[in-house]
Amino acid sequence: MKQYLFVVILTATITLVLAWAVWQLSMRYKLYPGIRERDVHKTPTPRLGGVAMYLGIVAAFLASSQHPFFSIFWADPAAVWAILGATTLIVLVGVADDIWDLDWMIKLGAQFAAAGIIAWFGKLQILSLPIGGLTVGSSWMSFVLTVLSIVIVMNAVNFIDGLDGLVAGVALIANGVFFAYSYLLVRDAGATTYFNLASFIAAALIGACIGFLPLNWTPAKLFMGDSGALMLGLLMAVSAIA
Repeated sequence: MKQYLFVVILTATITLVLAWAVWQLSMRYKLYPGIRERDVHKTPTPRLGGVAMYLGIVAAFLASSQHPFFSIFWADPAAVWAILGATTLIVLVGVADDIWDLDWMIKLGAQFAAAGIIAWFGKLQILSLPIGGLTVGSSWMSFVLTVLSIVIVMNAVNFIDGLDGLVAGVALIANGVFFAYSYLLVRDAGATTYFNLASFIAAALIGACIGFLPLNWTPAKLFMGDSGALMLGLLMAVSAIA
């Protein structure tokens, strides 16, 4: 448990420090959009908090590479690099959308590309369904099902991003529950299983949400934007698949 606690503390600390820095820079250089009719807030608020969360999570991944407890998913790092590559892609597109308001087709294309990277290069695919223990017999069907599932979860998380602290709070609770479940599997099956990767991602997401919430709580100084919401959805889907 202490290894995962370290991940939570590290990610939360880095996210909090960087979120404050992002807020300061965004306010100084006016890196925020105007108020839209559908917006609940009444003052211009930066939407680049996802960048701070992303950097905190990346730092946790890099730190884990030096810890023997997490050696199982670094022994063959293809999955890790695919996760980081897909996450980087979705954050970059999210940042561009938060600043310039990209066309929805560009965002959707980036989501499918990121999900494809996870499923194809990372070899993290859905092999069975939690419905009667059904097994996905075709590799292509598994690939398509994985990509669609990741894209759906990304958009589901992004869809609820509308109120102060809502997405970060919901994600904190969801990842806390999922971490407890996956940690029990790690404890019973041993750290040398891929349940370790699922628990690690959940712990990193918990830390990112904890570090971000102080600036996102009502009245919010900083929003995570599409870069943060899509990243949360991507990594939550990946942790479940892993």
